[in-house]
Amino acid sequence: MPRIPLIIAITVILFSTIVTSMNVYAQQQVQQQQQYSFVTQWGSEGSESGQFMGQNDVVPSSNGRYVFVPDYENHRIQKFTTNGTYIMEWGSGSESTINGEFDNPHSIDVDMLGNVYVSDKDNHRIQKFTDNGAFIDMWGSEGTGDGQFTHLHGIAVDPQSGDVYATDTENFNVQKFDNNGNFITKWGSEGIAPGQFGSLESLDVDSHGDVYVADYDNNRIQKFSGDGTFITEWGTEGEGTGQFNNPAGVAVDSEDNVYVTDVNNNRIQKFSSDGAFVTSWGSEGEGEGQFLGPEGIDVDSEGNVYVADTGNFRIQVFSTE
Repeated sequence: MPRIPLIIAITVILFSTIVTSMNVYAQQQVQQQQQYSFVTQWGSEGSESGQFMGQNDVVPSSNGRYVFVPDYENHRIQKFTTNGTYIMEWGSGSESTINGEFDNPHSIDVDMLGNVYVSDKDNHRIQKFTDNGAFIDMWGSEGTGDGQFTHLHGIAVDPQSGDVYATDTENFNVQKFDNNGNFITKWGSEGIAPGQFGSLESLDVDSHGDVYVADYDNNRIQKFSGDGTFITEWGTEGEGTGQFNNPAGVAVDSEDNVYVTDVNNNRIQKFSSDGAFVTSWGSEGEGEGQFLGPEGIDVDSEGNVYVADTGNFRIQVFSTE
């Protein structure tokens, strides 16, 4: 009689083992299907057209025809085709407080109408342009109040509403505006608890209006609703899968997958919208598909991934095809 329960137990164990093996195999197949291949690159160190001195971000245009890059130390925005052919630039190339010019432009994003928004870091303001660099509007000043900035960093536009979000590294908060610069709300403080930040870098918004923030010094990604309500977080310090050594750039694709530049691990990691690991690529170096302190990242409507490989003074493009 005792043999029957034993046979059942062995059967259950074997079945569980088979199911686990199938799940692992399925996950491996998904990752194999989503390996990213190098497509092209452009850029080098310098101040000439097509060169960079601190390109901390990159964004494709809403129509998929152009790519915009804020050139931090050259105080300008450069515009390219998607294969890296230089088109034009705006900004004088030196520090300036004049509308349409910059003092260390850090991050950039575009809305569905093609307007370009720039976080003009040391002028403590956000500037809005047409996609040809014609000045439209600006808002912000130095300070800690609503609509003010101390260390303006990342910027992101909600693809549905057009609302604009910005991170402030020294004020430890996210601020939300409408697309005309009217203040809506803000959230965050210094700390390690959910909804607090160690140091904020970039952010992005998914199709549901949820906001993902790179909490750089806390080595995690935090996810919020559009009004700042904490939803979830993922990441710890380390080199393993799903761990970070200073996450900086965040980008969300059309299927709400989340891409993160893992700066000091010199790699890109991709997650589902709830933080489940999908795949990663990259290593330290100067070769194709290698990085040196990558910061900015974005994804176009075709799923091509653009990376601001900051330390190598170049933009790299990757695809699953």
